[in-house]
Amino acid sequence: MTIEWTPLIWNYCPNCSFKLIEAHDGQSIRPHCPDCNKYYYYNPVPAACCFLTNENDELLMVQRSVEPRKGLWTMPGGFVESGETTEEAALRELEEETGLRGTGLRLLGTSTRASKISGGVIVIAYAVESWEGEMEAKTDAMDLGFFSRDKRPDIAFEVHEELIQTYDNLRLDGQI
Repeated sequence: MTIEWTPLIWNYCPNCSFKLIEAHDGQSIRPHCPDCNKYYYYNPVPAACCFLTNENDELLMVQRSVEPRKGLWTMPGGFVESGETTEEAALRELEEETGLRGTGLRLLGTSTRASKISGGVIVIAYAVESWEGEMEAKTDAMDLGFFSRDKRPDIAFEVHEELIQTYDNLRLDGQI
């Protein structure tokens, strides 16, 4: 599947501040600095999210308190910070948004989507095997709760809908 996105456009070289031009690198037309002789690539940014359930097999979801898609629901997660692994990012975001500390991550799947902000995003989803702490809506969350499969709220992002379907299928197959 080819994903179409429009990244933020660079006008000047981040190394020398020279005006970039469009040039062919042998494969594609890309921003190029004629002074540094360097090509620049538009790459998707990584994000990570967590899937965890309670004793009733209900899935934890977070209601967004910020744009984009403020007021809609999503999985606890966010962008990977420089210097951290995707696992660290998933657990950090879980604690920042919900107050819960998770352990024992299992890779559920990945998905790539276009993003109006970054051009593209690669989301890495993890199942959380165990967790502790007092659940509280914190950073970027106006509310949170556990939802059964038949009573889930409106999901903010298509990528999370896809990963929820992957999660549900793995649960139904007894793989998690």
